[in-house]
Amino acid sequence: MNALLIGLLAATAAQGPVDSRCEPELVSGKAGEGQTMFHGLSPDGRELAVGWESGSGESIRRGAFILDLRSGRRTDLPLLNNAPSFSPDGRYLVSASYRDEQGLQTEVIELDRKSGKARSYASNKATEWLASYSRNGRWILFNSMRTGGSDLYRVERATGKIEQLSSAPTYEAQAQYFDRDRQILFHRNVKDDDYDVAILDTRTGQSRSVGATPLEEAYPAMSRDGRWIAYSAVAAAGEPPNLHVMKPDGSGRVRLTKGTVQDAYATWSPDGRFIYFVRFHEEGGRIYRLRVKDGHRL
Repeated sequence: MNALLIGLLAATAAQGPVDSRCEPELVSGKAGEGQTMFHGLSPDGRELAVGWESGSGESIRRGAFILDLRSGRRTDLPLLNNAPSFSPDGRYLVSASYRDEQGLQTEVIELDRKSGKARSYASNKATEWLASYSRNGRWILFNSMRTGGSDLYRVERATGKIEQLSSAPTYEAQAQYFDRDRQILFHRNVKDDDYDVAILDTRTGQSRSVGATPLEEAYPAMSRDGRWIAYSAVAAAGEPPNLHVMKPDGSGRVRLTKGTVQDAYATWSPDGRFIYFVRFHEEGGRIYRLRVKDGHRL
């Protein structure tokens, strides 16, 4: 394995130092194909759900597949064409899939891996993005443009009932449940290129920013124990967003990568040993992972 242990030893100010031993390991990539993911690790950490696209304009093609992380075997998902997320039991996959090859309109599609059947949720003329499950499997969380801006929504799987969770005029997306589904981690646009990581309390409807700076903090992912947030951030004006971690109160920041391209869409392995993320090379996204020291004790 090419990845090295990340020595994350101390909480620091600002965006934190770069760990010089931090070497990402390529997990999935293919020439001529851009790949992405969104909370795409299976509950047992053995499979990765990946969305891909190739070409452009009228020649664009999109799809999705499951990658077996032990054997490297790739299994196509013909009913999905965007990055899927796993249900808590691993049986289902949910994706904001494109309605046609050339357009950008999407809808929330759930695939039953056992029966091979697909079901549409939250169908609307607007686009829906970044669908994922609540920890108890009751809800599918997503963001939608149906009110003009991008707000957070959830749909109850048993009834199909849709509930709007946020209504701020700013762009809100990248939502993930944590804390026994009592809180939602997401990012929101503040102004221009300034994005903040934020947490929404589902009981009160109140939200708060976490570790905000005048630059970008976005694409957050909570560790399974709720102690750490992996996210993308711009450390200095003019630099691309790279991978960082911090505690839910915004302290303990450490910068994990320092590259010349964007690192985003982080997700944690179930055992906390790895952070997976997408690195957007000029030729398209590829998926990497970092090994983290001592589980979540960063």
